[in-house]
Amino acid sequence: MGRYSGQTCRLLFMLVLTAGFFVAELVSGYLGNSIALVSDSFNMLSDLISLGVGIAAGRIARRARRGPAATYGYGRAEAVGALGNAVFLTALCFTILVEAVQRLARPEPIDGPALVLIVGALGLAVNLLGLLIFQDWGSCCSRLQPRAATPEPLQEVPGPGREEAAEAEFIHNTGLFL
Repeated sequence: MGRYSGQTCRLLFMLVLTAGFFVAELVSGYLGNSIALVSDSFNMLSDLISLGVGIAAGRIARRARRGPAATYGYGRAEAVGALGNAVFLTALCFTILVEAVQRLARPEPIDGPALVLIVGALGLAVNLLGLLIFQDWGSCCSRLQPRAATPEPLQEVPGPGREEAAEAEFIHNTGLFL
């Protein structure tokens, strides 16, 4: 086995691929004057940060415990990384919203719509590739196992108050007292 295998190898592969398309979308977004590509490039930046945090958190979580001072656990690094990424995404959404409102007030033409379309389609392909790479196929395919043709009928389980409710219903329906 090499130095990187399994999940870390997939994280590194997507990190390199996402970094390349972050730069491509950012440059073509500014060249084409497209807010959609610029915002998607910053979404790719968020993905880059997530992948970097995932790699770092994985390394920290695999560390051995280093004495009584490390009682909280390095496994919490992933949660702290996810919190940082959520804060970054919230700030990103706010800045995109502000830019979009400005563009609604003062519309600007898109230069080179073919370039914007091609780079946007390639960015979508990168995101779909990431979905396929990180898909948990075991949980996906376990749902495809055949089920029983008819479900078993539910059995009525007597519980507290059931007898009183049945008696009250009998009295109500028949008018007889027990």
